[in-house]
Amino acid sequence: MKLHQQRTCIGCRTVTSKNELIRWVLKEGAPLRAVSLDQQGSASGRGTWTHGTQKCVQQAVQRRAFARAFRSAVDDSQVLQEFTADEDQLAGNQLSGKHDESGSEI
Repeated sequence: MKLHQQRTCIGCRTVTSKNELIRWVLKEGAPLRAVSLDQQGSASGRGTWTHGTQKCVQQAVQRRAFARAFRSAVDDSQVLQEFTADEDQLAGNQLSGKHDESGSEI
């Protein structure tokens, strides 16, 4: 029996299975350390997690939770725009089965 890994949503602070969350990472080579959505869930480096809802993403931005999670100053100004643009795709990923960090289907 495989146990599901637990993660904390940085927006609402609820602990849940990582299968129910989306992952955010720092963009490679970005001069301002911009936060970006990790659609595949397999980007290298430190990641942080939110529920796939606008409410949780907005709370994370308002609380400056991305900077705390990444342990440095970050540019999270585009997070809500990127999330809104990809919201339909995120809903599809959560329904069809996400991939874990190794890239294999859970």
